[in-house]
Amino acid sequence: MPAAFYGTLDAADLYFADRGNVTWAAAGENDRTAALVRGSQVVDGLYEPRFPGLRAGGYEQPLSWPRRAAVTANGEAVPDDVVPLPVIYAAYEVAVVELADPGSLTPVVTAAQTVKREKVGPLETEYAVASSLDDSITAARPVLTMLDGLLYPFLRPVLPGILVV
Repeated sequence: MPAAFYGTLDAADLYFADRGNVTWAAAGENDRTAALVRGSQVVDGLYEPRFPGLRAGGYEQPLSWPRRAAVTANGEAVPDDVVPLPVIYAAYEVAVVELADPGSLTPVVTAAQTVKREKVGPLETEYAVASSLDDSITAARPVLTMLDGLLYPFLRPVLPGILVV
């Protein structure tokens, strides 16, 4: 089975050439392809719960898109066989971060090993301590603000929980 990622290597090369990204252009084909796979996985992992509709190919479909019954925030229907261009661009943006620092967007966090205070000679540093493992993961992962902007039309709002008694 071929590697699953959004877009194509050629389209990603053009995307980054248009943006003058020399890091992407300098990398080998295998590294760029692997970064596209990781980038697509990160987009799906972070955003699939907020994507509208369902995977068009069912749960065995390797990526979240294409989707069936998907509607944009503006009420436009997304065809069942289409991966929206902003989703592809978001995967490219994540891929270039992953290319520069592999695994940076999927950190391995062990809360028990988090250092709260460190003293070396006369210098002492105290680090902020997250209150939960989710907070530790969030603190360890870089924030790519561009993704929310790109994906906004394809995200369902996060609604607060409602308690019914």
